Amino acid sequence: MKKKPLLTAAFISVLLLSAVAGTQLVNLGRANPYLYNGVKEGEISPPDGTKPPIILILSPKNNTAYASNNVSLTLNVSMPENDVPLHISEIYYRASWQHNANGQLKISVNQRSINLTDIPEGPRWLEVYAIATGFAYETRHEVKGIYYTTYYVGYKISSSSVVNFTIDTTPPNISVLTMENKTYDTSDVPLSFTVNEPVSQTSYSLDGQDNVTAAGDTILVGLAEGKHNVTVFATNNAGNTGASETIYFSVKEPKSFPTTMVVAPFASVTVVGVVLVVYLKKRKR
Repeated sequence: MKKKPLLTAAFISVLLLSAVAGTQLVNLGRANPYLYNGVKEGEISPPDGTKPPIILILSPKNNTAYASNNVSLTLNVSMPENDVPLHISEIYYRASWQHNANGQLKISVNQRSINLTDIPEGPRWLEVYAIATGFAYETRHEVKGIYYTTYYVGYKISSSSVVNFTIDTTPPNISVLTMENKTYDTSDVPLSFTVNEPVSQTSYSLDGQDNVTAAGDTILVGLAEGKHNVTVFATNNAGNTGASETIYFSVKEPKSFPTTMVVAPFASVTVVGVVLVVYLKKRKR
């Protein structure tokens, strides 16, 4: 009687490992027979009709004056719908007051607001750029061993948006032209003034009372006799308010003299004379 060969523990281990290994190879082959490797070869122009990023600058606002040297740059960047999806890859800005206005100051793609500090006085501009990136896959492939390589190219499309604004932290200068520190002999005193820059509002305060809006030169009407003072105020487009020198003056109206009592006796004498002439003519007849 022949004896059956005994399966050693080592042999059993090899079989188990082979079975396991074979199972893994089959599953890997069914899923993906090669390891993928993508290589970017270069950059091309974006396809015709590709839409660039949309940039909306919320602050600073265009053609606006600010009464502070610190302004917030707040923006919103979005991508319109394209045939091939693109993503925002870079955002940066240039500012006229920077030492190198041609340089790029990057903003994080996820950041939508930054503080701009120490902006000098005067007219300024700010330009924001956004770059979107897309990819075009080629049909050229290479298979080396277990590696499957696809070669592709990328493309970029950009857009920009500009705002112009002004930094103005100086109040307007007001000069009162017509009024002086003296006594006026009328109760109606003209008030004329000039301002050294465009303003949004002008007003005056008489004798410390509430401000009265005045679009320009005006007349202080019906002033009572006595001492008065007036100050003119002006607010510029940035919101800075300036005040003129306070003018102190007095009003003293001249006294009037009667004239009717002097004229009346002459009229009476004339009438009597006429009556006497008529009477004498009658006696002669």
